[in-house]
Amino acid sequence: MIREAISKVVSKGDLTEAEMEGVMKEITMGIASVEQIASFITALRMKGETPEETTAAARVIQDKALNINAGNEVVSLDREEITAERETILSTATGFTEGTNVFNISTATALIAAGGGLKVAKSVRRSAFPLCGCADVIDALGINLDMTPTQLERCIKEIGICFIYEPLVKNGLQHIAAIREKIGIRTIFNLLDPLINPARAKVQVLGVYDPGLTETMAIVLKNLGIKKALVVYGEDTLDEMSITGKTKVTELKDEEIKTYFIHPEDLGMKRGEFNGIRGGTKSQNAEIILEILKGHRGTKRDIVVLNAAAVFVIAGKARDLNEGIKLANESIDSREALNRLERLVKFTNGEHRFLRNAYETEV
Repeated sequence: MIREAISKVVSKGDLTEAEMEGVMKEITMGIASVEQIASFITALRMKGETPEETTAAARVIQDKALNINAGNEVVSLDREEITAERETILSTATGFTEGTNVFNISTATALIAAGGGLKVAKSVRRSAFPLCGCADVIDALGINLDMTPTQLERCIKEIGICFIYEPLVKNGLQHIAAIREKIGIRTIFNLLDPLINPARAKVQVLGVYDPGLTETMAIVLKNLGIKKALVVYGEDTLDEMSITGKTKVTELKDEEIKTYFIHPEDLGMKRGEFNGIRGGTKSQNAEIILEILKGHRGTKRDIVVLNAAAVFVIAGKARDLNEGIKLANESIDSREALNRLERLVKFTNGEHRFLRNAYETEV
């Protein structure tokens, strides 16, 4: 199947959903060779992945992945893994010694959304040194990621938030990591990572680093049964809503998809400078998040508030972004967001450790 698919894609032909499902099954079952996988995903990238191809691939991965019973009201906050490949490192890091340029905005956003009363599930993974992935900063915050599915389900029920560590998901893609690293470009697997959605949330906020992908990914989310979603691309911050420039937003709601742009000034927010949202090592990024949750004001808080506001809106907690901004600020100023973090640290460290010895990546 994959040989025929390579030939078709090289000729700029689009695969049917059935063809893509067949290829992905060969890849996840270990039938396809390393050379075939590398050829296929490179050719697919050069052609451009269609919504149908991405949908079919995501369904195969979802069928293999672990499910977390998080309830019907959970919101998924996921991002394209834009720091995984060499191609995108220059957009997120200054060389290979100083860590990521932008701090872990989505991690802080998740805590503020939970502090505002939403149930939040976020899949996390590590990044290669010196980049700081979500799992890295979560470790630095004192949260234990080595949780069983049952523990995660209790966590989101009791605390209102859980971070799902990638090795737990067991999605059939473990052998793909080395291929992706050697190729060094974005591939379809970057698109698939945030679509696995172990909590099976019906509401999702998805960040992408290419503005041309917002409509494509909104269609994919609709195809996968997501009821409400925002797919965002922000200037400078790429896969987050931006405080330093405009944000392209593609919204999925009531089976309809529409695209619009948001500027900070439209919401009465001061446009920030990129230096104001810079991050660093996992310890530095953890300290930034703690400062925000403790009420420190500035550009870093503003960008997190903006992103949390979008979550409140798409989850139906706020009528519009202005009301969402108010809720986000209340979550911080009431110390509810910080309380969620403190409870999360206590809960996860009180549980029996599960994954670390077998799966932890050296960082």
